[in-house]
Amino acid sequence: MKRRKKSGANFGFWFCEGIKYLAAPCVDVDAPIVITSSELVDYTVLYRKQKETIFRRDFLARHGTGADDPAVLALNTQLSDVESRLKPIEERIRQVDLVMVVPKRADLISINAEINQHSREALDAALKSRSGAVFELLRKRAEITKQNYERREEIARLTILLNMLPRPEAESLRTLVESNSMHEVTIASLTPEQQQEMVTLLGRLNVMAYVSDNLLTLDKKKVDSRDFLSWPGEVSMSVGNSGSPGMLFWVNKNKLKEWEENEKHMQEVGRKIQMKLAQSQAASLNEVEQKEFDSLQEIYLELRNRRLSIAGAKPAMSVSLAKVEKPPERAGVPTIDLGPTMPNS
Repeated sequence: MKRRKKSGANFGFWFCEGIKYLAAPCVDVDAPIVITSSELVDYTVLYRKQKETIFRRDFLARHGTGADDPAVLALNTQLSDVESRLKPIEERIRQVDLVMVVPKRADLISINAEINQHSREALDAALKSRSGAVFELLRKRAEITKQNYERREEIARLTILLNMLPRPEAESLRTLVESNSMHEVTIASLTPEQQQEMVTLLGRLNVMAYVSDNLLTLDKKKVDSRDFLSWPGEVSMSVGNSGSPGMLFWVNKNKLKEWEENEKHMQEVGRKIQMKLAQSQAASLNEVEQKEFDSLQEIYLELRNRRLSIAGAKPAMSVSLAKVEKPPERAGVPTIDLGPTMPNS
């Protein structure tokens, strides 16, 4: 069979041609990769768990706990599970040149520089005593990383929006967010809806931004007397079991009463469902009781959907990016590294 020249531009096509007789389906190795905001959220959660688990395991090892100790073995098992789930997401992210954003990155770099001047022993001692100048540095870093972690959904969505912009604008906007600079950034390639979501996300990250004539700025004076987009004003609501981290929702101030009424109704219906469940465990429900139980569950689902509607919850976002051989690394804070936090922080 005559060989055909494989040009760089068409390598993905010729690669498929060369293996078309294999049983496995062909995949274009040059095809762009779609990154979603939900993937970035999962990556952030798993990356943090990985770093915290390594930190706790190594902390025990430095203080005399043997490798066969049950606590160390349990941490190794946990680490293996976390890394198995992290690896496929990490591999996808490493194949693209994704513009990452870390709020207050400039502050983190400054704090890290001070922390790195101290020995590992000094840091361990500060964590044990929970006092002193070194501990204060660790506390400040933990506070920033905790805030960023709690806003991981907003940071992930903002990251997707940044990567919809041309590269120069994306990098300029990243600098604006990470250091609160007062320069303007052109975001004309985003739709009006995407521009509004961007300033809304920034507002949730305590970065007050304004957009007018496709220019984003942190200086409100530049948009005075002009039509502009800005953060609508929202209140963060955490929903979950007592004593555990809950789901975070953002509710417009004008819809707070509607939200509170819906949450109260959900709690009432939830209690009734729990009573029916307890009753069913003691004895089988009769036909009438089963119908009541089914009706309560339907009502609860309707109220949960209404909660999402009141909060204006949106589906995951995505961006399609070309593969690159080796994405550039950024100095200072590792990409999407929002942890680890201090023990018990």
